[in-house]
Amino acid sequence: MQQKWSLIEVEDKLVNKLKRELKLETVLCKLLVQRGIETAEDAEKFFNPSLDELHDPFLMKGMDTAVARLEKAIEGGEKILLFGDYDVDGTTGVAMMHTFFEPLNAQLDYYIPNRYVEGYGLSQKGIDHAVENGQTLIIAIDCGIKAHDLVADAASKGIEIIICDHHTPEETLPEAVAILNPKQAGCEYPYKELCGCGVAFKFVQAYAQKADSDFDKVTDLLDFVAVATACDIVAMTGENRTMTRFGLTKLNENPHPGLEAVRDMAKRSMPYAVNDVVFGIGPLINAAGRISEGKEAVDMLIEKDKEKALEKATVLREHNVERRQIEKDMVIQAERMVKMDSESRKCLVLYREEWHKGVLGVVASRVVERFNRPALIMTKAEDGRVTGSARSIGGYDIHQAISGCADLLENYGGHRYAAGVTLMDSKIDAFRNKMDEIVTETITKQQTTSVMTINAVLRLKDITPEFWIRLSNFAPFGPQNMRPIFMSKTVRDTGFANVVADAHLSLGMKQGRSETKYGIGFGMAKHADKIRTKPFDMCYVVEESNFKGKKRLRLNVKDIQIKR
Repeated sequence: MQQKWSLIEVEDKLVNKLKRELKLETVLCKLLVQRGIETAEDAEKFFNPSLDELHDPFLMKGMDTAVARLEKAIEGGEKILLFGDYDVDGTTGVAMMHTFFEPLNAQLDYYIPNRYVEGYGLSQKGIDHAVENGQTLIIAIDCGIKAHDLVADAASKGIEIIICDHHTPEETLPEAVAILNPKQAGCEYPYKELCGCGVAFKFVQAYAQKADSDFDKVTDLLDFVAVATACDIVAMTGENRTMTRFGLTKLNENPHPGLEAVRDMAKRSMPYAVNDVVFGIGPLINAAGRISEGKEAVDMLIEKDKEKALEKATVLREHNVERRQIEKDMVIQAERMVKMDSESRKCLVLYREEWHKGVLGVVASRVVERFNRPALIMTKAEDGRVTGSARSIGGYDIHQAISGCADLLENYGGHRYAAGVTLMDSKIDAFRNKMDEIVTETITKQQTTSVMTINAVLRLKDITPEFWIRLSNFAPFGPQNMRPIFMSKTVRDTGFANVVADAHLSLGMKQGRSETKYGIGFGMAKHADKIRTKPFDMCYVVEESNFKGKKRLRLNVKDIQIKR
């Protein structure tokens, strides 16, 4: 798909002011202004975040009640159940809370629902588990915000629930003993973009603060929070960015044994950055819930013995190999279906009875990338029901669109860019047509145009080791603080252009009299012949490659436009 390039414009006055105050290159000052940073003081906080700046957890609505109930449970020796979703956010949240509270409560247990039997969120089977084991308090992590009936059922059986969730709440909330969700009405917590594990971390922080516990014991948990924040693709701003930066440091230097095992199993170059977590650690943890049981991931994450943790991580790696093959086959099938009968639709709703439930979301993401349209990938569930995962394109609220089909659905939930649905199989066609109708009416031309947003024009000669060091201070990168995309004009191949693995383009290039810079364009082999003979413009991100222990700067090329 041909992409439109769009260069972000910023006020020169603000850029020049920062340049004078900070003595930084113009291009870096442009990046700061794009992030809303307009003073030297704000830049200092951005480049050097401090854990002292973490918000008071008691600003979160419901926190006083939640802490008081947990104190009562621990002091009274009650049996407590940590209930988490089966994805990275839920499993790391459970592992984090278990790591902190297990020394304080020998009765602590955890439960991860089976994706195929119970589905997403709090489940009846989980409530029954608590009843059978005499557990009187459930802490729900990364789920529960819509579990009205289950919370009521648990209460009728003498079980109270504390909800730690970050998904968009409805107007009416479950009657839990306490709800921790910064997005709920009336919550004055200043940062709204925490993931589920992040909300649970604030709960731990509040408990420790009330108990006058050592703050180091709390911040020691940030490797869990960093992995969850990165993998749940929440905003990498404010508190999330601070916790992720310190959490990545711990992950690289002194992680908990389970995270060390899965980090090493991912086999990516050290030190780990957000991308390494998302594409290395995340798939391994998620593979447990996709292919087997999410509980396997928690078992590994809380393991204290390094050798045993590594054995458990090896099992997750095997699950992930299987997951990749299933995903590959489903993506091929989904693309064929779109080309056969859905090319004209604005929203792609695809269903096959035999598709694997565990990779629906991943496949939906691949379909969105391929066709640049919102997509729902669905498969058969139980009792005549269908379940599906939705993913969206930039700027379009898929959760809002799905809510317009509520009358056709048994259940749904999620947020702006990702959601899940359950419906009766008899309503698939009606749902498909209504979703297409809603999306057609509400999506804009701008949202459906594939746009490469470029942060700044950069000369190749300015890409130096010193520039890389300063650029690295913008990390960790993620939504609302994405890795900058640069553009360089009238670049020429230096004779190094080469096709790698049939699909990728290895480059060596110059601009004017600059030194040769090296790069890789994944999936861009089609440009090989033309760039050997013609100058071209390119957009790219700057990164550091580590091949056989040798580090060097590399341009990860995102798009090329051949000069006429």
